[in-house]
Order: sequence, then structure tokens, then C-alpha cells
Amino acid sequence: MRYRWRLEGPGIGGGPGNGGGPGNGGGPGNGGRPIPTINDLENAQENLQALITDLNLTAINLQEENLPTITDDKAQLGKQLFFAKNLGGEQSVACVSCHHPVLGGGDQLSLPIGVNAMNELEQSSHDLLGHGRFNGNELNNLPNVPRNSPTIFNLGLNNRALFWDGRVERRRGGGIITPDSPIDDQGRRLRDPNLPANTTLAAAQARFPVTSADEMRGSFLSNDDSQDLRVELATRFTNNSDFTSNWPASFIQAFGDDGITFNRIADAIGEYERSMVFVNNPWQAYLEGNNDALTQEQKAGAVLFFSNRRDGGAGCVGCHRGQTLASNRHHLVAYPQIGPGKGNDTGTNTSNDFGRENINNQTEERFHFRAPSLLNIEVTAPYGHTGAYQTLEEVVAHYNNPRDAIDRLFAANNNRAFTGANAPFCQLTQIRDLMAKNNQSCESLYPDAYQNSIAVVTHLEQARDGTVDARSPLRGRRNLSPEQVSHVAEFMRALTDPCVTNRACLEPWLVEESDRANYPDNLPLIATDKNGNSL
Repeated sequence: MRYRWRLEGPGIGGGPGNGGGPGNGGGPGNGGRPIPTINDLENAQENLQALITDLNLTAINLQEENLPTITDDKAQLGKQLFFAKNLGGEQSVACVSCHHPVLGGGDQLSLPIGVNAMNELEQSSHDLLGHGRFNGNELNNLPNVPRNSPTIFNLGLNNRALFWDGRVERRRGGGIITPDSPIDDQGRRLRDPNLPANTTLAAAQARFPVTSADEMRGSFLSNDDSQDLRVELATRFTNNSDFTSNWPASFIQAFGDDGITFNRIADAIGEYERSMVFVNNPWQAYLEGNNDALTQEQKAGAVLFFSNRRDGGAGCVGCHRGQTLASNRHHLVAYPQIGPGKGNDTGTNTSNDFGRENINNQTEERFHFRAPSLLNIEVTAPYGHTGAYQTLEEVVAHYNNPRDAIDRLFAANNNRAFTGANAPFCQLTQIRDLMAKNNQSCESLYPDAYQNSIAVVTHLEQARDGTVDARSPLRGRRNLSPEQVSHVAEFMRALTDPCVTNRACLEPWLVEESDRANYPDNLPLIATDKNGNSL
């Protein structure tokens, strides 16, 4: 039986809507108890138990949730559709291209490669996923997709918002807002009228990657609007003269008849994603009473994680709380900005990314991004909205001093990047691969990356001193020691369900070579790594 946990009680996190920004409360407090030092691990158990009582952290039976299982007919259809190249405009890419279960529900790249993928030998390689996948649409093979691929694991436990900027979100009245939403006279987005009744957030999200030219659409029907595109894609599954298949039989199994619409396609994909519930981790076992489920270091890390900044804790719970350790709200934490960006002008260039502001036009949410779930974060590297950090220790250390962390990432000195020989940025696997393939220097790949990142951290610093308005800026804290950083990272590793590291356990969610004969058409994406091995 799988479980998840929940934070309850007033004032948790001090997040948006309760009077403060992320991490400025971290919960109702720990009664003034001192946070244990790094040499005081023997008290970690006692301190953590007290915090669990104070914050009312409890394990909840997942049977209380209305989530599908992978054996459900809709989820089975959704799995087939998730691996279907016919949902790619040019029939070269599928949903799984950026979100493969064996790759942590993502793609293990800093920035995704969508259409026209090739290998290091310049050969078209649509089925090659993860490291070694390059963009064939760019001279230097740089990714065109500007943000890291979020994991699809535990997506069904998120009922708030999806995408890094929350552009698909559920409002309090239950209506779902999307990029297709009409805008009222006050500039507010309204409920998407294209969504059927009872659409899940996952199904709403599944409607949009197919419309992105860089992710899945390519040049297909480039002059048609999103709705017309979806209608045309759905015809590929109706077993017509242009697209012979057995898809109608799969739709009959899932829906009771052979009516094939994009609404049903999105519904089925959403059910497949919602079936990916992986929460059976050591932290859950500990909450259920197994005191030996966590190491002493993990317990000490948990104490720091859940403790207030004012008490010397890390205050992580300010942004990462609730059933999945996620606020799913948007915060300004100044993660590094690399890649093509979203075309936002920061004064010197247009390769930055204003995040949430791009969606709601609210300048106080510039550079705000959604705080995702931390469940299974160990397997979802690299981290941040551009995948700029490779390790959990780098992520935790970022919150000590974002400017210093960015300087370390780019080996910067006196406001000039790459003054050292081994900048961590240059060690990111995707960056190393691009350097080797094109015989390029690290700095030449993204010459604006350091200055863009400094622009973001400067904005955070200005928000802290009141120079600019910001809805939810990161609050300062006493720096954690390297040992404490390590302990928080170890606690985050205790959020890993062993199933997500075990291919045999993940097999029910995979379409493999052995499934090809029974697949509804001749275009499944059967994934391989850069060495030709099956994922």
C-alpha cells in the first residue's frame, strides 16, 4: 500500500496568500528549540519527532485519492498515445521524447530537444533520448526549448498548476486557465472554453506540447491555430486511408465507442500520467512509525528542512510543503538563466526569461517560477527551470547566497565569468556533449548566460531592499554549513521511491520493442540511449 503525507496547521511556510514570501515562516515554529548542530546528530530523532507533532505531518492512504492505476483502460490507451509519434506534427517526436519513465519522468537534459533530433554523427535519431540527443534545427545543435522538462511522476497529486510558469492552472472555482483562455476587459484570463466538463489538470496540460513548434509540432500546419491543429492530429488515429491503424479498437476499450477526438486523446494521456504515483519512500515509512527508515544524517536534514529560518533552520518548507513538498506557487529564488530564454529584454539582450510575468503581465512576478514537488527529486537532475545545477548539494547551497552560487557555477571573478578552468556549468553533461561535438568553448555556447543570471539575482536583491516590487522573493537566512547542506540533500534523497530507480518496476508504464507487434500503428517511439541500448 502506498502513502503520501500532508502538512497541516496555520501559517505553514509563510507563502503567498498568508502574509509573506517563501521561506519566511517555515511553519508554526518549533517552540524556540535550538536547531541541532552538525555534531549533535544524536538529538536529530527527538527534534524531528517534535517538528512532526508541531506541523502535524502525517502519512495518508492513497486509496483516499481518486487516481487511476496503470491497468485501467484509459491509462493503457494513454500509455500508447504517450509513445505515439503520430502526435508529433512531423511524426518524429512523442510525449515520451521529453518525459521518459526510466529518465526520472523527464529527459536528464538541462534543456529539451524536441523535433528533428540527431545524434553526434549528424544522423537523424528520433528514438535516441537523453544524453547524446542534439537539435538538428540549429547550426551548433543548441536546444530551442527554453525550459527544463519537469518530471511527470506524481503529476496526479498536483491540483494547482503545471508548467514552470503555471500557465495551466486550476482556479478556486474549479475552472482551468490555459494559454487558450479568453481575456476579459480587465486583462484577466478566463476559463478555457475548449475543455470538456471534469477535465483533469493533467489532461488540460496534455493539449499544449503538441502545439509548440520546437517541442512537437515542427513546421506542420504552421499557419493553423491550436484547435485546428488538434483536430487534424486526431484524424491520424481514426484508421483512414492516410493513417491505417488499430487505434479505434483501443478507444472502444477505453471509452466504449470508437469516437476519436483530441479531447479524448488528452484525457487518456492525462490518466496515464496520473497513474504514475511513486511516493513509497523512506520518509513515508518514517512518518508511519519506522524510526530506522531514515539515517541520522537524513533526520538532521529533515530538521533543517522543516525548521524556521529565524530558528536557524533552512526554511525549505516555506516553498516545499504539503502532500508532495510543493507549493505549486511561484517564487523568486534567482536560479541561473541559461539557454535561449523566452525573448524577454533585460536591457542588454533578449535571451532572458521573465517566468510568471509572461503569463499574467504582472511585473511583481518577474523571474518567479513554480516551486515543484521534491518527491523523487534525486532522479530528476539537472535542477531548476533551465537545468543549471547538477547536484542537490548545489541546489541547497544556492539558497545560502544566490549571487555567490551563480559566481561559483560560472567560475566568475570580478563580474567576469569563466575565469577558472573547471566551471561547474561546463561540467553539465549536455554542455560537455555540445562542446565536444562542435569543438566549442563552454563560454561560446551561451555567452549571455552569466549576465542573464546576474540580472535575475540583482532583481532578487532589489526586491529584498524594496527597490522593486516582487510578490514572493526568497528571504535571507543564516548560511548553512557544508555539513548541513549535505544533510538537507540527504533528506531529499530519502524522498525517492525505489520503484523509480528500478526499470523492472517501471515496466508497466513503458512501451518496448516487445510491444511493437501489438501497437496500434507502425510509429511507436521505442526509446534507446546514445549507445543504442533500450531504455
